[in-house]
Amino acid sequence: MMLLARASMGMIWWAFGFSLLYALHGLGCANGWISVSLAGGSLFRWILVGIWLVLGFGGAIVIRRAWIMPVGFERSLAVACGIAGFFGTALTGTPLMVSSTC
Repeated sequence: MMLLARASMGMIWWAFGFSLLYALHGLGCANGWISVSLAGGSLFRWILVGIWLVLGFGGAIVIRRAWIMPVGFERSLAVACGIAGFFGTALTGTPLMVSSTC
């Protein structure tokens, strides 16, 4: 069971991040966070981009943890899944930088 958990951690992290960003997006739009200005942007965008960057850092940690595992099939699978999860998180959050928020 641990093999499955370790090997799929990258995708689990991506799914968690996607769900968190989606939930915060809904909350921010519903509660008017976009109207609060902060440092040249809206509080809403700053929160979403900040969470996205934290998720990216967490994805890098998942890859690093997989990389230090003993060499073998489990490590290869965990690293590949971690990289897929990292790039999935990066692509999921990219629209936060280039599109309107609500």
